[in-house]
Amino acid sequence: MDLNSIEILNPWWQDSTAIERDSHLLAVKGKAWYFDNPVKRKLSLESSTAFILRGPRQVGKTTLIKEKINEALSTNTIKPKNCILISCEAVKDFTELQEMLALILNPRREEKTLLCLDEITFVKEWQRALLWVSNAGLLTKATSIITGSDAKDLQLNSERFPGRKVTELSVHPFSFGDYFYIPCFNQFSEAELFDIYLRVGGFPHAVSDFSQYGLVTDETHEVYANWIFGDAHKYGLSREILTHILYRIVDAVSSRVTWQGLIEKTPVHSHETAFAYVEHLELSFLCSVLRCFDPTNERGAPRKSKKIYFVDPLIYAIAGALLRGVRNCHAWWLQQISVDDFRGKIFESILVNHALRHTGKEVYYWYSSTLKRELDLLLESNGQIFLYDAKLKEQAIHAALGKPVSVITPKVFIERRGWQD
Repeated sequence: MDLNSIEILNPWWQDSTAIERDSHLLAVKGKAWYFDNPVKRKLSLESSTAFILRGPRQVGKTTLIKEKINEALSTNTIKPKNCILISCEAVKDFTELQEMLALILNPRREEKTLLCLDEITFVKEWQRALLWVSNAGLLTKATSIITGSDAKDLQLNSERFPGRKVTELSVHPFSFGDYFYIPCFNQFSEAELFDIYLRVGGFPHAVSDFSQYGLVTDETHEVYANWIFGDAHKYGLSREILTHILYRIVDAVSSRVTWQGLIEKTPVHSHETAFAYVEHLELSFLCSVLRCFDPTNERGAPRKSKKIYFVDPLIYAIAGALLRGVRNCHAWWLQQISVDDFRGKIFESILVNHALRHTGKEVYYWYSSTLKRELDLLLESNGQIFLYDAKLKEQAIHAALGKPVSVITPKVFIERRGWQD
């Protein structure tokens, strides 16, 4: 990427009003499905700070940084030529990134700067470039906002950025609670919103589709499927094997499963392969893996069966319908969640993901082979444990591990607007 390409990405260098015509901002401006993400307000423009926005692709991270650039320009906080955006998907390697940053930042080193590096995990060993420019003193007066879709690559600490405060923030698909702040949902009752969340999920394109058409289009399912396979290809993973793993996660949702069990009735022969592919999905923010809680050691038992959940209903629809050749994914998905047994499993998945996002506690499930008992959710914090079970209807559940068990039904979930612990 040369300087001309960078100038094209930063049209406000020549015309400060160009940000108002930005395609990402125009796509959400005045739209009934737009959600004013509170993450944006955590992105301070204070000098010598760095933020990492972590989350899956197509979840709105680029829009967030464009909104922050717009804020910096509209408030005259930072000069237009000092608001810098680099799309790292087009950067060849860390050397090119380092040279590019040196070229851009050196003339601005004494001025307040906003540096936005979008999808930085596309650049192998990107940390080396950032460490070099930091050590060279080129970030002393800069606010850095870095986005990425690979948790492993985004493992960053203050040692790599001496003297700089680094804050990691997660950007998720919309939660059920977020629905209450999205204008297109104002006309619906709380019970109707819960049903819509099961059908649509929280990815922005899916919510946009529902706002306009009352359903999620096949085009949107294909966009997200292409992203899933495209990112896997970048890491040298097989499309065929990934397809089988995705199938099996749908089939095994809410069930305890071993790596060997996950590849039953598939052409995949190695449990190491199953682990590697699920780890990729987890690091790409596509699935959550729950470990079984070991009361003796008060932590997850690494050798016991896992429970694997996709992070959003939309991913289940893609894995269950589109990848099987179903033409109308949305209609297929509605049919699946109309069956109480499967609907209960997806509700459990939604509950687990909300707990992972919002409780700030370690999250496990619990199973005792001796007692033949299982609980969907165990939260642990500072030696205290809290037990929950997801059920479609209220029912009494006996205590476990000497603790009471709270039953979370859709009614309770709705009253809490997701999860408030």
